[in-house]
Amino acid sequence: MRRLVTTGLCLAVLTSVGNAQPALEAPAVQLREGLCAPAMLTRMVVRNISPGLAAAAPAAQPRSIWRKGSTQLRTEEVPDPSRGVHNIVVVSSPDIWMVNMTSRSGQHSVDPGPTYEVRAPILPVGPGMPGELIQLEYGCEAEFVAARMPGAPRPVSWGIEAAQLHTAAFGEFELSILMHVRRKAPLMVVYAKAGQAVFAVRYDEFRSGLPDRPDLFAPPKNVRIMEAQPQSPPPPTPGDRL
Repeated sequence: MRRLVTTGLCLAVLTSVGNAQPALEAPAVQLREGLCAPAMLTRMVVRNISPGLAAAAPAAQPRSIWRKGSTQLRTEEVPDPSRGVHNIVVVSSPDIWMVNMTSRSGQHSVDPGPTYEVRAPILPVGPGMPGELIQLEYGCEAEFVAARMPGAPRPVSWGIEAAQLHTAAFGEFELSILMHVRRKAPLMVVYAKAGQAVFAVRYDEFRSGLPDRPDLFAPPKNVRIMEAQPQSPPPPTPGDRL
C-alpha cells in the first residue's frame, strides 16, 4: 500500500559526468520547511520501478497524481478487475474521500488538524533517513533540486531530448533525480542506501501550469459515501517503510 500524508491525519492512499550545466531556474512554487504548494494545477503519472518489484505487481502499475496549492491532492490507480478495485483518493483539506469506483462506494473523513497542509512524499521512510528527504514531494521535485542538490549535474541524453542527472549524498543515503532540461520536469528518482538502490520511481508524464479543474478535488458523483468515525491524529508517518 502506497502512502501519501496530510499533516495531522495519516492518509493511506490505496494505491509508487560532463561539463557543468546551468543551475535550475528559481522555484516556481513556494518551498519552505514542510510546505509544497504548486501555484497551478500539476498532474503526474508515476510508476514504482524499484529493484525486486515485479512489473505485474499492483504496486508497479501507473498512478496518477494531481496537486494544487497546499491543501488539494488527488491520486488515482488504474482499475484492477482481478481485485475488484479502482481506488481514488481526493483531498481538499480538511476533507478526505477514499473511494473504490468499482463498487461505487467510499468513505469521508475530516482531518482533525491542527494543520491542514497536504503532504505527498516520494521516498519511503526507513531507519536513519534524514528528515530533509521527506521534503521531496510529488509536484515540487524541481524546487527540491534547486534548494537541496546544488552540485553540478551530469548531462544525459534522453531520447532526442537533453536531461540532467542531479545527485547528492545525505549521510549513508544517496539521491539521484533525472530532470528534463527544457521542461524542468522530473523523469526519474532513484534512492540508494549504502550504495544499493532501494527505491525508484519513473515519471510517464509530468505537466504543470494546467487550467483549474475544481471537480478533481471533489468527491466523485453517484458514489455511496459513508462517514468515518472521528479519530485522534496519530504521529505522522509519511511514506512506506523500507
